[in-house]
This record gives sequence, C-alpha cells and structure tokens, in this order.
Amino acid sequence: MKEFTQQLAGRLLRPVMRVWAASLERDFQGAPRPHDIPQAHSAGIDSDRILLVGCGPAVGWGVVSHDLALPGSLARELSGLTGRGVDVDVIESPRMSIDSVVDDIEGVLLSRYDAIVVTVGVNDALRLTPPREWRPKMAAVLDYLCRESSRTTQVLVLGIMPSGSVPFYKTRLGTVAGQHADVLNDLTETACSHSTRTAFVRFEPAPTASAERHRTADDYRAWGHMLARQLGPALDAGRLAGMDSHPAPMDPAGRERIRQRAVDALHMLDTRPEDRFDRIVALAQRLFRTESVAITVIDHDRQWNKSMVGVESREIPRASSFCSVAIEGAGPLVVCDTLADPRFSGNPLVTGDPHIRFYAGFPIEAPSGERIGALCVFDPVPRLAADVDRVLLRELALLVQRELGR
Repeated sequence: MKEFTQQLAGRLLRPVMRVWAASLERDFQGAPRPHDIPQAHSAGIDSDRILLVGCGPAVGWGVVSHDLALPGSLARELSGLTGRGVDVDVIESPRMSIDSVVDDIEGVLLSRYDAIVVTVGVNDALRLTPPREWRPKMAAVLDYLCRESSRTTQVLVLGIMPSGSVPFYKTRLGTVAGQHADVLNDLTETACSHSTRTAFVRFEPAPTASAERHRTADDYRAWGHMLARQLGPALDAGRLAGMDSHPAPMDPAGRERIRQRAVDALHMLDTRPEDRFDRIVALAQRLFRTESVAITVIDHDRQWNKSMVGVESREIPRASSFCSVAIEGAGPLVVCDTLADPRFSGNPLVTGDPHIRFYAGFPIEAPSGERIGALCVFDPVPRLAADVDRVLLRELALLVQRELGR
C-alpha cells in the first residue's frame, strides 16, 4: 500500500516537478561556468588518467575555468596523495541524465583511463525518475563502463547532492527532490556493491555555497579532496595489479584503423604551418637546447611534421620514424644514445643526416584518445638520462593536445 501511494504521488507530482526543473534551468543560464578546454592536469611524469562524466558538480557552476572547478581540484589533490601526475578529462552537460550517459560517452576510448568518476542524477531527482526505471538504467551504465574500460579501471559514482546544499533548491519542491535523491542514491549504492570495480561515494554538502555565487573554488577543493581520498588507494592498487590495459584483445590492424581514423578526423595533414604550434616548438627548442624539434603526425606509411625547427624535410617514411615507436606507449620515449640502442643504431636517420644521437618524444593524443603523433626533441649529441626532463616533455606535449582540442 505504501509503495502504491508513493507511485501515485509521483505520477501526480511529476508534471509539476518537470515545470519547476525547467524554470531552474532558465535561472542557471546566467551563472558562471567554465568554457575552456574540458581538461585539467597536475604535473608529473607517470600520470594517472581520470575521466569525469556528468552534470551538477562536473559542470563547474560558479567558476570560469576547469582548473578552478572539480577537474583541477581533483587533479591536484590526487597528485598530492600519489606523487604522480594526473590528467583529468571532462564530459559534462547540465542536462545529462541516466538516460543520456552512455550516449554522451559513446566513442570515447575508455580503456585509456585509470578511473572514471560519474556524477549524474540531479536532473533525475528533479524530474522524479521512477526507482523502477532508475535501477536497471544505472546497472546498464555501470555494465557499459566496466565492459568498455580496462580491467583495472575504478568506476566511482558520486551520489546525488542533497537538494538543501543548493540555495536554489531550498523550497518545498526542492525537499521533494531531495527525498527522491535519497531513494535513488540507495539504489545506486546497491548497484555499485555488486562489483569490486565500482564504488559509491555519498555526496558531502559544500562548505561555502551561497545564493550569490552558487559554487566557489573552495567548494570544488573540498569535493576534490573527498574524491581523492577514495580514488588514491584504488589507483595504487590498479598499478600493482599490472593487468592488460584493454578490456579485450584487439588485433594490431584493428588498432591502427582506429588510430588512423582519429588522424583523419583532425583534418590537419598537409596543412600550412600555424603560429600556435610553431610557438610550442620554439619553446621546446629553448628549454631542451636541442638542434631539432618537431610536432609529428603518423599517417599510414609516413611521418608528417606539422611544425618543426632544425628539420629539412616535411615528411619521412614511417619505417624510419622514431615517433612511430614513441606512440606505441603512453609515456615518454627517451633514447640517450641511439648508437647504443639496437632498435635505432641502424636507422638511416642515425647513420646519415641528421645523425640523431639523442631523441626524446612524448605521445600526442587526439581528443578521442588515440595516439596520433609526438612532440619530440632530438640532437646529434648523446645525453645522460639524468639530463632529460621528462615532466617538462610531457607538459609540452599536453600544450599541443590542448591546441588539438580547440
């Protein structure tokens, strides 16, 4: 009888709640939110990669950059705990609901992430999504994330925020939404308990929410700290596990087809030089003090250089490309003395012009995650491993990636 009464009340209130939710959406249109590239990172060489997906806290209401919002706060907090670099990518939408999560992330290479943080449900609480619909839909989202990601990827679901923690929601209808959020949170916590790879975190109200600002950088720092406490140990455990980074084996030809599609989708091959890339190349040359620097793209059977200094040819055969080797891994490729490395000692770029003896390259990824080329510095003089700043190399590669995302 109680369940029937709740269902009846839900059917009667749902139209009212939808109208109210639409009015709230209009009120939020003038609120500050980030409009920069949806990424944040903390410096370090051996980086953890996080995907933040959702609405609400993922949107960044109240601040104007993702660095000040949850992505930047989470990256800094995690880096402080683990001592590693952290890259956070964001897929957010104020309108995201349990129905749209999978559609919003479809096509994203989830296997490259060490953790996925999902914050969804605010809109479902406001619209009183029935529990009988929420339960299977949340289970389907978790199943998709686990199936498409690495076997060591941790999936963390952040509970729906209490309606009382948002000044706009402190009304009678807001109380109804908050009570419904509690029901949905309980169902989500149960769904997450069915797998060791999924976890649920109750949302802790922000300490400084105000009607004037809605959210501040202090709020996001608090939430970043809360999430980092949960993710840090899971990321460490995932590294110790050392399992395959892909959910299922894929043949090399299949991986290359996907990678080449990402290259083609950028529409940058055989384009004219651009100042935004030339500036990064010039900066890399000054910082590493090498004769040559290039931003490269690996295309079918060639390496094509988008920007370069100290290099005569715009392209070389892929068979001779150092960068083609660099994109096989996620981290830096550093060859201190090519003549001492059997992979490169007979390379025509080593035995002939430009007589490369030192090479350092960091993979550059397309917005969809495929490694499409590299930021590389090289020289005819060998170097000691201790003299190569791998963190700086990564930072420069990330500058290139940000430009690709614009």
